[in-house]
Amino acid sequence: MAASTFEHRVTTADTAAVLGSGDLPVLATPRLINWFERATFATAQTVVEAPQTTVGTVVRIEHLKASTVGAVITVSCSTPISDGRRLIFHVRALDEDGAEIAVGEMHRRVVDSDRFMARFTEATPRPAD
Repeated sequence: MAASTFEHRVTTADTAAVLGSGDLPVLATPRLINWFERATFATAQTVVEAPQTTVGTVVRIEHLKASTVGAVITVSCSTPISDGRRLIFHVRALDEDGAEIAVGEMHRRVVDSDRFMARFTEATPRPAD
């Protein structure tokens, strides 16, 4: 299942208390989602060709178990399923005991980098002289 696997050690900076998603010193769900995003982006880059890239569009994560500072978390994502413009990944996170701490699905859309960004530069009004 795993196309990409990354290991992370939970630090104080990764906690809900520091990130503001809670007040406990445990792995914050937003940090876990960030780790999944990084894994899916890295995997997507192996299947899209320049000048294409991907942008995240859907996040469906179940955070099943808390992890404390110092815990080693292994994040993995599957080889993507493609429907042409969208890549669908199955993601999973395990603690060092092999217990599942999170599972889910993430989608990334394949875009042409220049064309995607052009929408924003064209829409930006120019300052008056």
